[in-house]
Amino acid sequence: LILCKDIVREQGLDMRLVNCEYTLDKSKVIFNFTADDRIDFRKLVKILAQHLKTRIELRQIGVRDEAKLLGGIGPCGRSLCCSTFLGDFEPVSIKMAKDQNLSLNPTKISGACGRL
Repeated sequence: LILCKDIVREQGLDMRLVNCEYTLDKSKVIFNFTADDRIDFRKLVKILAQHLKTRIELRQIGVRDEAKLLGGIGPCGRSLCCSTFLGDFEPVSIKMAKDQNLSLNPTKISGACGRL
């Protein structure tokens, strides 16, 4: 992961590496990352493959998926909802908060990932 972060910095790519994992047979390394826009990482894959001498897979994940992977503690003091019991992430609107008589301030009702 450190090697990849260094190469990303050298290439000037606007992406944040979340984690990496080897497959059990060590035939492939999977890097998960977040980015605001689409990234052309073909050169990065080529450089990593030369250094690690294995197949490289880069997966762009969303901020909710990042929170699910990393885990953490929410403002309520419990484990993050997305890392414990939420299986899939349905879109949430401010109207739903209004129907439940919650605060209409998005910053107060957003999760650790910054989403409603």
